[in-house]
Parts: sequence; structure tokens; C-alpha cells
Amino acid sequence: MNSNFKELIISTYDSQYDLINKKISDFEKIIVRNESKEIFHEMVFCILAAGTSAKLAETASEILKENDFFIKANEKEIVSKLKKCYRFYNVRGKYIIQTREFIISQYDFDFKKLFNSFDDNISLRNFIATNKAFKGLGMKASSHFLRNIGYSCLAILDFHILDIMREHKLIKFNLKSINKKKYLHIEKILRNFSKEIKIDLARLDLILWYLKTGTIIK
Repeated sequence: MNSNFKELIISTYDSQYDLINKKISDFEKIIVRNESKEIFHEMVFCILAAGTSAKLAETASEILKENDFFIKANEKEIVSKLKKCYRFYNVRGKYIIQTREFIISQYDFDFKKLFNSFDDNISLRNFIATNKAFKGLGMKASSHFLRNIGYSCLAILDFHILDIMREHKLIKFNLKSINKKKYLHIEKILRNFSKEIKIDLARLDLILWYLKTGTIIK
């Protein structure tokens, strides 16, 4: 890694400062409001975003959100709705229902009960990522979900972020898949970098995403 990369990050943050901080503020308001339907909608978005574009996942999740459909519908109805707008409608429809029913049965659909069970955000993320009852939420998707509701200390290591880390020699290897151990190792590298440049991981993710895609999206 060279100093030019740090300068690029900082200059990009300066140029996109208002947009990035507006997005972070919107995320943080979700956890303050603590409305379980809103929080679960963000979880649905992250389940849908795995393996596809964020834009498509956002479109599909907004369709499911209409009239609280994602809360009221059964699996067959969710799958049928997704089939009209989303590629992996069977698997992800099943994931949404199974995860929803687990949260209802274990936490009375009260996310505060889940969040308050953990002393730190990393332990919370690791629990969601490794508990098989949370379908479709591995390390990346769980980090994405928590960042999108206001948690700022987790890395979302999708292929865009890994590519730019490799391009600028933060990591030296090409990864086809990441297990939990590798994820935590790379996350530590990115967290140390974020501390070095004094930009938290939530904002740094948006900056890196912007550098790779030219957009800032949740």
C-alpha cells in the first residue's frame, strides 16, 4: 500500500462527504427508532443482496415491503412475488420465511432482545453469521445488515472491497471464498487501516464502494 491510496480515500471522502454522512445518518436512525419491521426489512434486503446486485435486492425488497407483505405472507406467497422481480426466488423466499419465523419464535419479533443479548457488535455479528437459523446471513451479509441499521465497526467484504484491497496491496491473495477465520483476518486488516486514516469502517466501506462502482448505495 502506498500513500497515494490513503490520499485517494481521504479526497473521495471529502468530495462525497455530505452524501456519505447522510447515508450513515439514515442507517443510525433505524437502530434509534428500533422498529422491528423496519429492521427486518433491512435483513430481508441483505438476504436478497447476496450473490446479486444491491440495486436488484433493493428493488425486490421494496416490492416485498408494500403493505407489510414480507411480514404477513407465507412462503408460497413470498416466492410467487419474488418470481416476478428476482432471480433466486425459491431459495431466498424460503430463507426469508425461515428467518422471520425463527425471530418470532425466539425473540417475539423483538430485535432489541436479540441485540441486548450481546456485549459487543462483533459477537452479535458472529452469532447471526454462524447460527444456522438465520438463513442466508453469513459473515458478509450479517455485517451488511448490522451496518445498514447503524453499527459502524464491521467490514462488508464483498468482491468489490476485496478487489480494491488487493489492488492497493492491503491483501496479497486472490480469494474465491472466505471462511470465518479468513473473514476475521481480512476484517482486522481493514479495521487497522480505518484507524490509521481515522475513518470508521462503515464510512470506509461506502468510500471503497464508490471508488469501484461510482455509486453509493446501501
